[in-house]
Amino acid sequence: MASSLWPQRFAFSSCASLRAGSTGQSWDTRISQPQKLPCLNALSDDILMEVFSYLDIEDIFSLRRVSKLYYNLTHQGIIWKNFLKRIGSNAPQRPPSHRHSPQYLTSFEAERLVTRAISLQKNWLSPNPCPLSRDSFQIHRLIQSMVLLPGGKYMVASVCNTAKTHYSLIVFALDHRIGGVVPLAETPVKRKAYNLKARYMNIDGKPSIVIAYVRRKMSSRHNSSGVDPSIYNPILENPRKPIDPPVPLQYACTCIQISLDTLGALADPTLAPGSAAFFEFAASQPPPFRLLCVLRSATELGAVDLAVIEGVPTVAVVKNHETVVFKELTGVGMLSTLCCAREEPYSSNHHSICNLRILPHQGQILVLRAVKLPIIPSVDHRLGAPPSSQDLITIAMFDIPDFGDNEMESTFAHQTMSFRADDVEGIQITDPNDHESVPCANPADGAEHPPITIFYRSEGGTRFHELMINPTPRHFLPKSMLSTPHYWLGNLVAGNHHVVTWEHEKERGLCRGFVLPGNQRSLVYVTRTEDIAERLSIRGFYSHFSVSDGTAAYTAARNTLFQNVMRGSVHSREGVMCKFNLTPDVRSDLKAGVKTIAWDEGTGRVFYVKPDDACLHVIDFAKAPVQAPDGQRRPLPLADVRMLDL
Repeated sequence: MASSLWPQRFAFSSCASLRAGSTGQSWDTRISQPQKLPCLNALSDDILMEVFSYLDIEDIFSLRRVSKLYYNLTHQGIIWKNFLKRIGSNAPQRPPSHRHSPQYLTSFEAERLVTRAISLQKNWLSPNPCPLSRDSFQIHRLIQSMVLLPGGKYMVASVCNTAKTHYSLIVFALDHRIGGVVPLAETPVKRKAYNLKARYMNIDGKPSIVIAYVRRKMSSRHNSSGVDPSIYNPILENPRKPIDPPVPLQYACTCIQISLDTLGALADPTLAPGSAAFFEFAASQPPPFRLLCVLRSATELGAVDLAVIEGVPTVAVVKNHETVVFKELTGVGMLSTLCCAREEPYSSNHHSICNLRILPHQGQILVLRAVKLPIIPSVDHRLGAPPSSQDLITIAMFDIPDFGDNEMESTFAHQTMSFRADDVEGIQITDPNDHESVPCANPADGAEHPPITIFYRSEGGTRFHELMINPTPRHFLPKSMLSTPHYWLGNLVAGNHHVVTWEHEKERGLCRGFVLPGNQRSLVYVTRTEDIAERLSIRGFYSHFSVSDGTAAYTAARNTLFQNVMRGSVHSREGVMCKFNLTPDVRSDLKAGVKTIAWDEGTGRVFYVKPDDACLHVIDFAKAPVQAPDGQRRPLPLADVRMLDL
């Protein structure tokens, strides 16, 4: 009886507009029926919601199966926003715009964030992790490379037409209510974009996505040579195997901005993607992209990073292997240059910057370089034994130069460490951000911060390693620095190293491991060692999480946040890595070849495209509620459509 009265009896103190607009039977009608025993249904919605606020998430899902009344009540936004607040930084990061602030989130969006976080954590740490769903989307372009914004709300992709004659950048919405993955804005680029980087930033007071990329072009003297600079690709990110074009190339690092408010307007679910109304609305808006800067160079430009340094959005790009150029993206756009001094006693050997990470809170930049040492003749006296190659990896902390400082004198590192690593390739650095920090119970104690993890491959790619730089313990820091992360190379820990093999059907052998890094969850995929082309035959996925004594407090703080909303605990497996149980169709699809791949550790989704295929494929390792194109819940719609906006 009570459930049949639900549409008329929506009296909830936080929903004054609905209460004012409700008609029909009154509260007295609902409780006037004779009942033999006391019943919770006799309580008002206000009291029921107060009771529900003390329950765990398992209890809320159990209540949904009791009656339509409880099904509708347990979809209230106040419940899920409370859960979202309690799990803190475990939830996927939201875009820093008003539309995605807590007060404007709908109950569906809040529930999706919470259920994704919990289901992903359980699956990731399980001894038998597995994909929970997969999907494919037609995007009518060939994706060359892509990068996901934290939280998996937007994706930026470098694409081309099927003839590979025109290139552009597209910003996709990944959770569109109608189309799922939907292109929102596109801007042409003259050539293929490399070293693609995207980050949420505030530009002139507007929350935005800033996109940085490097492109190549022919010098004016060789324009008629017929050489396409977009076909030359570095081999497996190996500094020993740089690109070798037949004619000199010129390089440009470009930064562009697109406002989150613009993307929010284009993602309005009332405008069906691809419809005439959508294109009419898009044409009525100002151009979505704005050029911020272009850095041109006659020498090679490499790794790119974006960060806010002392309140100023900044891009940093590696130039000519040993120099880092910084450029302000707002104001007068001042430039500064950091010439990284070579490390003694190897100053006569070539140093090549493989990757970098700006650490804005401490005014430093973390630089990883590969040092080529002289080749030593092999001691193996067998005929034809090759000489052995020796490499060093140097990890250095340099102070960020003041803006406007363009002195070309070499700057010595503030801290440095070196170690042997033969035939190094694929150096990756995790990107700690403020969202990942966990506030301490006592605000005066600041927060627990994630480590920086460095991954790389060696020995022909068959062995991959991890190094971990733990945050400086709080008792070594002044109180003013407790709330922001600080890293010191003295806290570097040599982590695990792995040799991955496959043994499936009639094939077996060593694999080359690739890492898609994450602060908490890194995804590892493996290919055959002989795969060096753009078509990588993926033979398996592995879930990876790092463990060290220096991060025990941080891990415990995150687990405590999960326990705030759960009755049971999340049991962790013992191993650092665990192979995913892929279904035969997924395994066959990955084995056939992958062009490019991207990973979002917040939502637990991996995106990949196949060579010369205009489809984007998604594998989901987390669960999420399902929404119909009209916004209603599935499989059972809510009784009052006005609840969809709560």
